Amino acid sequence: MNAANDTSSLVPITPARILDTRSGDRVGSLDTAGASDPYRLKVVGTAGIPTSGVTGVSLNVTAVDTRTNDYGGFVSVYPCASVSSAKPDVSNMNFGSGQTIANAVTVPVSADGHICLYVYGTAHLLVDANGYYTQAGTGTVDAYTKSETDSKLNTLEGAIDAKAGQESLRMLALRMQSPITLDASSSTAGKSPTVVIGATGNPVIAYSSDDNLKVAACASVTCDGIPIITEIDNGPIRPESISLTVGEDGKPIISYGLQGSGDLKTAYCIQIDCSGSHAITTHNTGDNVLETAIAIGGNGLPVIAYYDVGEYDLKVIACSNSDCSTAGTPSTIDPFGIAGINVSIAIGSNGFPFLAYFDDLELAVAACSNADCSAAPTITTIDDSGATGYYSSIAIRDNGHPVISYYHLDARELRVAACANPSCTGTPTISTVDTDEPVAGTESSIALNESGFPVISYEAFDGTVGKLKVAECSSVDCTGTATISTLDESGDIDHGTSITIAENGVPLVAYHEKFNDELRTIALWSSLFPDDSEQL
Repeated sequence: MNAANDTSSLVPITPARILDTRSGDRVGSLDTAGASDPYRLKVVGTAGIPTSGVTGVSLNVTAVDTRTNDYGGFVSVYPCASVSSAKPDVSNMNFGSGQTIANAVTVPVSADGHICLYVYGTAHLLVDANGYYTQAGTGTVDAYTKSETDSKLNTLEGAIDAKAGQESLRMLALRMQSPITLDASSSTAGKSPTVVIGATGNPVIAYSSDDNLKVAACASVTCDGIPIITEIDNGPIRPESISLTVGEDGKPIISYGLQGSGDLKTAYCIQIDCSGSHAITTHNTGDNVLETAIAIGGNGLPVIAYYDVGEYDLKVIACSNSDCSTAGTPSTIDPFGIAGINVSIAIGSNGFPFLAYFDDLELAVAACSNADCSAAPTITTIDDSGATGYYSSIAIRDNGHPVISYYHLDARELRVAACANPSCTGTPTISTVDTDEPVAGTESSIALNESGFPVISYEAFDGTVGKLKVAECSSVDCTGTATISTLDESGDIDHGTSITIAENGVPLVAYHEKFNDELRTIALWSSLFPDDSEQL
């Protein structure tokens, strides 16, 4: 184990944390040359490790809140007399941006009892010691019988289990990242955000700021760093009308309505981050557009559902090209009663639009049978159990079955309806997800995680403050108990939430914090770790 190759034996200790950098700066640098000093840590004389006679240590090293450049990241642990000591050309663990990763490490110590932890990329480091090596007697090797070995291992495993139980409480703090403010430049920055993953793999968010349409292109998968913020249209626009998608060419396209005229407009970004120029088209249909929802159809072209508040109708218009500079004639989907409030859109397994919306105090869906919905769609009432169907949001499961989150006004609760077939004509499975607040489930937004389980962001009001919450379902149809997390209750969460799944599998929420009038994002890390203790 030591430089002289003398025999050493392991002495187990009660596992103890000897390093946690989360109270300070991350270790490492995003410099592609890796030009950063390692973290030099003294391990002897800590956590029951003697001050002398130690040849090496047995550790568990964890990297959290990781960031990388285009080449990925790694951690290397080695003995060092100083931070300038030669670093071996090896890694003990490799990571991607946003990962939490751990590995067991056995490492010699320097003559003065130090080790170095070098990070290519940046990360916070947690180091837990569970044993040390000491030089055995000359010419002898410590040996144990099977029963003695089993006894020592059981003692060590018991100590590790106890430590893990203590750590599970601490891991609650790692369930989510701290909120990140992207825009606080106006009195209403961040209203009605809608977030998608852009062509770079980083989130792109469209939102309203003082009734202007803006886009924020994040600098990383979790929106750390300085975003590129671009004003698209100085309107004034209707904030609740904003909807965003990314075309097959990787360029964002936004649908929205104007105040006053009620015109339907689209904005097509020339650049994938929406910086520079953009092409705006007014679709003067004579309608009074209050809310819109946009998606890319199976034919690769944008299609927009919208609520015409002048006629109280749900309508669809299909674009004729990728930038939506031309479009067809709008199709009226549901002309009966008040139909189309809080409309949401997804593309079904047949490549045609599927809509969910409020219809005269009911949740209804419309399954279109062609690309522009000009043929009569199949309309089905999903939930008519009182005043319901508000703030609907759709995702399409791998089997083509839609799943819809929505707010039940009478019950004041968040619900999920899982359709029994792709057209949602069968009896859906309806689950109540959150009833813990006086009001829970407004402004819902749904996405499917890597397991295919729904993850829903929404607003909740406890009678005093508006909260941002996320419900992580434990099954594909959201039956069973969901894991519910309060992500932000620092101010009054209002005017919309939107959720997406980042390329690293972590759900990310964009939302408006009304108290400070900010556009914020927050990443929920726990979806990668169904059991909190697995994070360490």
